[in-house]
Amino acid sequence: MLQSFLIAFNAVFPFIFYMAIGVLVVKTGLTNPAFLNKLNTFVFKTFLPVLLFKNIYYAGSDLVFNGAFLFYAVGGILLLVVLLMLLVPRFVKENPRRGVIVQGIFRSNVALFAVPLAEYIYGDKCGMLAAIMTAATVMTFNVSAVVVLEYYRGGAASPVALLKKIATNPLILGIMAGFIFYGFKIPIPGLLETPIKTVASMATPLALMALGGTLKLSEFLDNGKTLAVVCLLKLVCFPIISYLITLLLPFSNMERFMLLIIFVTPTAVSSYTMAQNMGGDGPLAGQIVVTTTLTSVLTIFCFIFVLSQLGLLY
Repeated sequence: MLQSFLIAFNAVFPFIFYMAIGVLVVKTGLTNPAFLNKLNTFVFKTFLPVLLFKNIYYAGSDLVFNGAFLFYAVGGILLLVVLLMLLVPRFVKENPRRGVIVQGIFRSNVALFAVPLAEYIYGDKCGMLAAIMTAATVMTFNVSAVVVLEYYRGGAASPVALLKKIATNPLILGIMAGFIFYGFKIPIPGLLETPIKTVASMATPLALMALGGTLKLSEFLDNGKTLAVVCLLKLVCFPIISYLITLLLPFSNMERFMLLIIFVTPTAVSSYTMAQNMGGDGPLAGQIVVTTTLTSVLTIFCFIFVLSQLGLLY
C-alpha cells in the first residue's frame, strides 16, 4: 500500500509547497501580509470563478447521469450542512467562527483529490464518474458555503437580501456560467481557451501562497482544540458514518469509494478565500485548510488500507 500513500502525499504536497512559498516571501521581506490579503481578494473575485467555470465546462461531453449516485452525493452534503448548523452554534458563540467551522467540516477539496485517488484504484474507467461527482459537488459545496457564510455574517438577513448576495457571489457566477456554457454547448473561441486554462491553473497556487504568508503560529496554538475537533469530525467520524450508510445501499464498491472521497478529503483552499471576503474568521479558516490537508495524508491512507484489507475496494 506504499503506492496508495504516495498518491495521497503527491496530491497534498503541492499545497504544502505553495504555502511554504507564502511563508518565505513574507519572512524574507519580499512582500507583507497586507499585500497578500489584497491578493486573496483578487483571487476570490477573478481566478477562482474562472477555475470553477473551467472545471464544469471541460467536464466532458460524454457524461452519463447517475441519479442515485448524485442524489446521495448532493443529499449527503446538504444533510451534513443542516446538521452542523444545528450543532455548531451550541458550542461556538461567535458568528464568524461558526460559519468557518461549519464550512471547514462539510466542504472538501474534491476537485484536487477525486480523480487521482479514484484513477489509482480503478483506472480510467472511473474518470467519467469522477467528472460527474466533481461537477455536482463543486456546485453544492460553493452554494452551501455562500449560504452559511452569509447567514452568519448578517445574523438576521432577509431571505431576499441573502439570495441577492448568493446570486452575485463571484464563485456562484463562475459556476452558473460554466453550467450555461456546458448545458447549451456554447463553444469557447480557440483564442480564449489557453488564457482561461492558464488563469484557472493560477487560482490554487495564488490562494495557497496568500494563505501561507498570512498564517500565524500563535493563532494555531490558540485554536488547537477547535482544530483537533474539526479534523476528527471531518476526516474520521463523518467519513466512517457516510461509508457505513453506503454499505446499506445498492452501490458498487467503486461508487462507494467515490462517495467516500467527498467526505474524507481535506477542506477546500477556497474556503479560506471565501471566509476572508465574507466576514468569517479568516485566520481560523486558513488553519483548518492547513491542518486538514496535512492530516488527510494519514487518514486517506488508512481508509484505503482498511478497505483493501476488508475486500471493499474491488
